[in-house]
Amino acid sequence: MQNHTKREIILDAMQELMNGSSAQAISVSDIAQKAGIGKGSIYYYFSSKNDIIEAVIERSYSRAIEEARALAASGGMNAFQKLEIIFHACLESSSELKRQEQSATFNEMQQSALIHQRFIRILISRLKPILADIIRQGIGEGSICCDYPEETAQIVLIVLTVTLDNHLAPSSEAEIRRLLEAFAAMQEKSMGIDPHLLDFLTSRP
Repeated sequence: MQNHTKREIILDAMQELMNGSSAQAISVSDIAQKAGIGKGSIYYYFSSKNDIIEAVIERSYSRAIEEARALAASGGMNAFQKLEIIFHACLESSSELKRQEQSATFNEMQQSALIHQRFIRILISRLKPILADIIRQGIGEGSICCDYPEETAQIVLIVLTVTLDNHLAPSSEAEIRRLLEAFAAMQEKSMGIDPHLLDFLTSRP
């Protein structure tokens, strides 16, 4: 059995157990039994039960990231079409995390702040190289002016993830919209982007 496959089996087992019981009531032995593997194998992949829980949650909101990566890598789209894909990946990932957080199981973890920090860190690290390449594409197309694609990608993702996550500095929907409008205006001016090409930032459902 390949390492990746066994890790996924552990996560599948934990996900199934969490659907029927509280996280506090689940033991590592329960997870091992459900996964059909030895308890020692669990600790080969994860340092603790909380580590498994975090991985289950991460896997849930990572799907949107992987879909965005695949779409952004495909041809036939300009830089702004790809930018919209990245934005919606951030939005969908944030929505999935909030959905997970609403469950009683997640609330019992008492690690909400740590989970949100991890969420933001993962989104930035995974999407930064993709976004930097999109910015470079825009430069090549003549629609974006930017001397620092990597750094700009990181700044954009920090603003988007913190704003959409809405955990570090909670804001109302109206305030979030205004923040995104201001951010879009700043990017248009600083990178020479034509007006309205970033309207997708404020057209959230």
